[in-house]
Amino acid sequence: MLLGMKRKSENEGAPHCAAMLAGLEGRASEAATLLRSQYQAMELKRLYRQGWLKRGIPLGQAESVADHSFCTALLALLLAGRPPFEGVDRDRALRMALIHELGEVYAGDITPVDGVSAGDKHALELASLERVLGDLPAGGELRLLWEDFEEGSSPEARFVRQLDRLEMGLQAAVYKAEGSVRMEEFFDSAERSLGDAFLRDILTEAIRP
Repeated sequence: MLLGMKRKSENEGAPHCAAMLAGLEGRASEAATLLRSQYQAMELKRLYRQGWLKRGIPLGQAESVADHSFCTALLALLLAGRPPFEGVDRDRALRMALIHELGEVYAGDITPVDGVSAGDKHALELASLERVLGDLPAGGELRLLWEDFEEGSSPEARFVRQLDRLEMGLQAAVYKAEGSVRMEEFFDSAERSLGDAFLRDILTEAIRP
């Protein structure tokens, strides 16, 4: 884990699931294999989205990475396969949205101001993803979905990448309504990433005075 990553844990340098994983050591059943991945993925419920903390959002109000992933997946469920996104496969987009942050379990939520190059960030998150997926039977499929999201090579990946930024903008709108300042940079960042007019309309409606 990267130093300086704030987590909902007394020991931010060790996974909260360590004791559970130790208890599964040496077990080769399919259930144990699934549990190893699940316990590690659950760490995202304890990892704060670091950008909010850097802008003064209190720990008790800061969104977790799991919060973000759930809301991104919900947007995919509500929008994919329906006008104007009939060409987006809803099932594939939903699966991609659910796992698109699995690389942050051990790498942490690296932000643009952390001084980590894009190449190094990708390598850290890929190593984290592989550690989480372990020997899961579906591991290869999920890695391909994650790589597709990272590269933005399919219609679903380009769609979910926009939803990822839209969700950030919607969360910033919530924080602004609650009195937080300096949210405009998140609105601007989200708007720059939204190539689809309908998604821009959603963001505009959310931040309308």
